[in-house]
Amino acid sequence: MTSMLTTVNGCKFCDIVKNKKELQLKEKNMVVVINDIKPKAKHHFLVLSKQHISKPTDLTVADVPLLEEMERTGRELLREQLKKEGEADTVEDMLRIGFHLPPLLSVHHLHMHIIYPISDMGLISRKLTFRPGKVFKPARELIDQLKEDAGVPDPLEGNPAKDDVHGKIPAQVIT
Repeated sequence: MTSMLTTVNGCKFCDIVKNKKELQLKEKNMVVVINDIKPKAKHHFLVLSKQHISKPTDLTVADVPLLEEMERTGRELLREQLKKEGEADTVEDMLRIGFHLPPLLSVHHLHMHIIYPISDMGLISRKLTFRPGKVFKPARELIDQLKEDAGVPDPLEGNPAKDDVHGKIPAQVIT
């Protein structure tokens, strides 16, 4: 992990991780998930790192397993919530997963936003504060960037099927 500190006194999210189990919707080895107190959509969760890391720009390739657990846990909770409501599985085009980047940080403790459906978001949230770009980084882009910056090779590099364009599979092939 990037930081050796487990918690920081005065950090709201460290307090939630350590002391406020009643706010936690889901917990895993390295993360907890809570509801966002100012939700921008019907489902708006924050996946908090149990380890105090101030901001996404402090991360290194050594933190990729943490980021992957954050994304996986957030997706699991969203699927569970949708299933309880009788909804289908998530529609990727309606899901936004990522991190605010400096200077647009409200709490200096690593947290990933899981927002679904993005069609519920207001114009400013959808087009500015949670729009992938300079102030909001999608989780997958951050993971890929950390790996690339560290020179981690793409596991599919050299695989001839990597760039295949898949058309529709005929029904008779599926059965």
